[in-house]
Amino acid sequence: MSPRFLFGAFGLTAVALLLACSEPASKPSDSTTGGGGPVWVDFTDADTGFATAEVHDANREIVRFDSNGSAMVNANGARVTGWTTQGNDLDWDRNSVEFRVLFGAEAGERRAYFTETGSGTICDLNIAGPDQLAIYSTDEPPPQEP
Repeated sequence: MSPRFLFGAFGLTAVALLLACSEPASKPSDSTTGGGGPVWVDFTDADTGFATAEVHDANREIVRFDSNGSAMVNANGARVTGWTTQGNDLDWDRNSVEFRVLFGAEAGERRAYFTETGSGTICDLNIAGPDQLAIYSTDEPPPQEP
């Protein structure tokens, strides 16, 4: 897989990373209201009514979107700012590519996936540190188990 987009807090950066295909054991704390804590955005599947704040990438790692801090947050708590959401559409102020949360089913459960709007394929996300995000395109659509 080759990088399609690579962005950093201080401009474009060339980075080669090998990713382990495992989810961290912990995840960010649940939604809160007020007090400046995170307010997790829920994404809803219009066909089924299923709603979740957990969005999976191509490696099935989970990110959430904090509307209080306009940020993408991974399971370790690393944040990438500049994100806004409208419905299931995602916008990052550091690029012009459109992203969308699409839904599928895998391992017997409904899931939300981070995808490119144009192709509808799942992206591989790598948050290397605060405000350091690499987005890799894939050719994998969201799985649709019966």
